[in-house]
Amino acid sequence: MNQKEEEESKCREFVAGLNHLAEHERYRYVGRVSELDGKEFPDYLIKDRRTSSELHVECTRFSPDWMTVEKANIQILERRFAHDLRDIGYENYDIFLQTRNPTEHPLQKLNRSGVEDLARSVKRFLTAQKPQVGEQSFVKFNLDDFRRYMPLTETFQFLLLARLDNPEAVNRLDDGSPIVRVGVMGFELSEIEGRLEKAISSKLRGPGHTADVLLIYSEGPLFLIDVPKTVTRLKELAEAKAAQESFREIWFLAHYWTGDEKMYRLV
Repeated sequence: MNQKEEEESKCREFVAGLNHLAEHERYRYVGRVSELDGKEFPDYLIKDRRTSSELHVECTRFSPDWMTVEKANIQILERRFAHDLRDIGYENYDIFLQTRNPTEHPLQKLNRSGVEDLARSVKRFLTAQKPQVGEQSFVKFNLDDFRRYMPLTETFQFLLLARLDNPEAVNRLDDGSPIVRVGVMGFELSEIEGRLEKAISSKLRGPGHTADVLLIYSEGPLFLIDVPKTVTRLKELAEAKAAQESFREIWFLAHYWTGDEKMYRLV
């Protein structure tokens, strides 16, 4: 997926989120300005059906650079885990594994034998826990309580199981495989601070350049360890840089759900 496709995907997700907040289909994704009238603006358009007005949306990505290698390894793990966990009773579940040791980035140095060992360990653990899981809709395992399942418990802190509401509508890697996601609970405080500032500064182009909405979205496997604090810092940066002079609204779209929220309004 290139940057344009990624931004369009996030813009559509943003529209879906706005409609959820409005409790009806008030907003509609229209397209990209340059495709509609030939202008060289990076704006996307949303139609507000209540007012019949078009809202110009600019997107900017927040993604710390140190995650590049981890992102590739995470994709390898997700595919391998989904393949190995076929037909053992979890085909209707979303499985989320969250790493431990936030400053060590354990997945950066992962090699082929490490992937094999982790895949065997995850399958052994979930097979053993199936009687306990039963038909529950949500289960959270603190892997500190299961130290004998190595190297799973060395690499991951939590394993979460969530039953899919509509499993038939989900695209799967293989028939009978669950949906598997791996999240990095990691942060480099100085780098994240700089990236947050860059996410806003990169879109502030001086007097005369305005858009209705700036959408900041987190990308990749970053599990934001404290989304509320990130949102608070983004609000501070937006205020310090007078971002409201360029954007009527600023929203942050987190990569993962935190509690019941994924979208946060900053301005």
